[in-house]
Amino acid sequence: MLQELAQKLWYDRPVRTQLLVAVGAINLLAGIFAACVSVLNTRTATRVEIEASLEVAQRFVAATINDIAARGRSDQMLQELPLQLKHLRHVRIMFMDSAGQMNIISPELDRADRVEPPGWFTDLVRPQLPGRAVRVVTSDQSNPVIIVGEPRDEIAEAWRDFYWLALVWLALQALILVILYAVLGRVLDPLASLSKGMHNLEDGLYGTRLTPPKVQELARITNRFNTLASALDTAREENSRLYRQLISVQEEERRTIANELHDEAGPCLFGITANASSIHNIAEQGDRSRLPEISRRVGEILSIAERLKIMNRALLKKLRPGPLGRVKLAELIDELIVGFQRRHPDTNVVSRLDGLADSYGEAIDLTIYRCIQEGITNAIRHGRATNLTVDLVEEGSSRGGARRQRGVLSLTLADDGKGIAPSTPKGFGLTTMTERVRSHGGSCVISPGREKGTVIHVEIPVQRSAARARVPELVGGHP
Repeated sequence: MLQELAQKLWYDRPVRTQLLVAVGAINLLAGIFAACVSVLNTRTATRVEIEASLEVAQRFVAATINDIAARGRSDQMLQELPLQLKHLRHVRIMFMDSAGQMNIISPELDRADRVEPPGWFTDLVRPQLPGRAVRVVTSDQSNPVIIVGEPRDEIAEAWRDFYWLALVWLALQALILVILYAVLGRVLDPLASLSKGMHNLEDGLYGTRLTPPKVQELARITNRFNTLASALDTAREENSRLYRQLISVQEEERRTIANELHDEAGPCLFGITANASSIHNIAEQGDRSRLPEISRRVGEILSIAERLKIMNRALLKKLRPGPLGRVKLAELIDELIVGFQRRHPDTNVVSRLDGLADSYGEAIDLTIYRCIQEGITNAIRHGRATNLTVDLVEEGSSRGGARRQRGVLSLTLADDGKGIAPSTPKGFGLTTMTERVRSHGGSCVISPGREKGTVIHVEIPVQRSAARARVPELVGGHP
């Protein structure tokens, strides 16, 4: 529990935040220590000041009493003492009158110009000092004058200094934290760029390069990153080249198998069908008693031959689209979608093929065809989708004059199936689709739909002649 709390409150925070908190905590501890030292010094200084004031006040009161007595005004001593002693500081002078009531001579306890410190500060710095007494002899009796320390003014002055120093310290700490925030942002910015670069590498953008910062240690890390990215880019290019060769070999093998199935299995099946029909015709002209048995066996041969022909045609289409390179790409895709609709009548597929050229080359046409084929197959077989959308458009602007154009062939497959869990690894089909697209310098992103289902977005850069015809827009659903 404590480990999880520490992870959430500290270790999951950015490095900049951790450094700012650490510096703030150190400065706070330093401020508390300085405040304790200041309170201790203030307490000592107040004690010394009050003791000195008591000593001065005792001597001044004694001298004043002697002076009043020497002038023969002892009977008016209690009236003149307040006038003579009212300017003394840091002491409180009291005397007892003839009625036995204690009266304060000086100073005034309540002053409008004095800022009263809080009680906790007063308790911390107020010294404990004994009072002093001086006898005043009047005509009728001897009354004591009591002098006690009164540090309120001294404490108020110390509190004012302490208060303003605390404000200045807080302002300086805030300024330091703001400056540190900006400085750390500049210092740690290469780390943020490095994190972003690592994320780009994770997404397959191996062409990412970072500008080395001026900080020597971070510059070494950035250079190592650029070296790693360069190595990964080279490896990616080599893998793409090898994968293109693999696809080429694979498609060549499929072409060979398809040709053999077409040239060998097709005629054999045709021969079986022709011979079975001939047997049937001959049987009708022969012994009538054996006719039902012969017809039954011929019917079985014809049925088997028909199933083999259907399976042979499906296998040929799966191995390699027969009309590839001879018909327009839009027509080839439309035929593929119609075939899926025929085999899965409960699934509705809506297609939009907008602004496409007749062909983008056999490799790209076949990649787009396989992506759509794999996407629809997965949506129906694994996602249990009932509605699918196939959106294929060419986007981009003209470059290099009117003869050549560069653009992006954008394919989006969306369905309303149960979708793919985030933790589910890619299967062989989706992995092959992604590698096919990357081998042409494109990208393949598989993400969950807005409400449900899965969205596959493929982009492949294309270059074709501007003179080649475009297929008119086709929008429709296949019931």
